[in-house]
Amino acid sequence: MLSEQEINIVRALQKDLPLVPEPYKVLAEELGITEEMLLKGIQSLMEKGCLKRISIALRHNNVGYTINSMVVWDVAEERVVQVGEQLAAHPRVTHCYDRNKVAELDYNLYTMVHAHSEEEYQTLMAELIAIAQPIKYQELRTTAELKKIGMKYFMEEELPANE
Repeated sequence: MLSEQEINIVRALQKDLPLVPEPYKVLAEELGITEEMLLKGIQSLMEKGCLKRISIALRHNNVGYTINSMVVWDVAEERVVQVGEQLAAHPRVTHCYDRNKVAELDYNLYTMVHAHSEEEYQTLMAELIAIAQPIKYQELRTTAELKKIGMKYFMEEELPANE
């Protein structure tokens, strides 16, 4: 169970960090605590296994990645972990999930990949296919990005105003 202060720290870390020399100091001031208390709270969250890392989120379309594709794979159950770990180890695979198959989409391993060009994408796919062989797969290319945000935890939901 997290303390109220730890929950507030999680909320604060979900926002964009201020672009200043001491961003944690600014966050601590917003929380009404010292920077040392904030850093101890972050360490506590890491020790509890609640916080894995603090990282940036790059908007891939803004840096030249024009092809984004979810590639789904039909992997024999006894090979899912092995193939999944091999695909996940590829530097161009950003997401890799083992999922239950459903009748409408008979695949159980899902990966997300990005490329700058069609040529680069075809090379990437050849590498991934070589790792996963022999497996049925399907490429589901992104045609439009409709929403992209990180998961937000402990957010107070705004209720619609009564009219």
